[in-house]
Amino acid sequence: MSDKQKKKGGFGVIKLLLLMMVIGAVAVLGYGFTLDDMVKVERSVIVDADPRDVHKFVGDLRAWDGWGPWRDDDPDMTYTYSDSTTDVGSKMSWKMKQGSGALWLTETDRDTGVKYKFQWEEWTPTDGGVRYEEQPDGKAKVTWYMHADMSDSYFGRYFMHMGKGQMTEMFDKGLAKLKTKVESD
Repeated sequence: MSDKQKKKGGFGVIKLLLLMMVIGAVAVLGYGFTLDDMVKVERSVIVDADPRDVHKFVGDLRAWDGWGPWRDDDPDMTYTYSDSTTDVGSKMSWKMKQGSGALWLTETDRDTGVKYKFQWEEWTPTDGGVRYEEQPDGKAKVTWYMHADMSDSYFGRYFMHMGKGQMTEMFDKGLAKLKTKVESD
């Protein structure tokens, strides 16, 4: 094989690799446009208690540290609270090894639950809540949910869809801890 053929063969491999990289990048970008703008996570648990008993732990932001799943991942995390922690507008902020965030109450009802805005770092705030529904047997169905509208953030869609499994696990873990707290109270 001549030197000219060797150079041409080497250049062909480089062109092929570059073409494959371009096709891969286009595929990844294209996939992002197929993802839903709205990301929803909802998890539920049945608690052997009245919804008002559940509200003692959910309606006060200071109580979230006792059942929330975050402390298990970072025992050194720190919280800051607004003066009120039970009313609409009440806010908690935190710093942990993974970053910082904030959550503030937008609705609160001792019979039906709370709604909140959640913000991680500089991301656009998302909507969430913890809903209680009294069951015919007197127990409470507690549903923790999050609905994130990512229509304004192409990369946010990727981030939220990739993290959906972790959020599901986190909600399940928190609800299990909440169930234990409420039922042992």
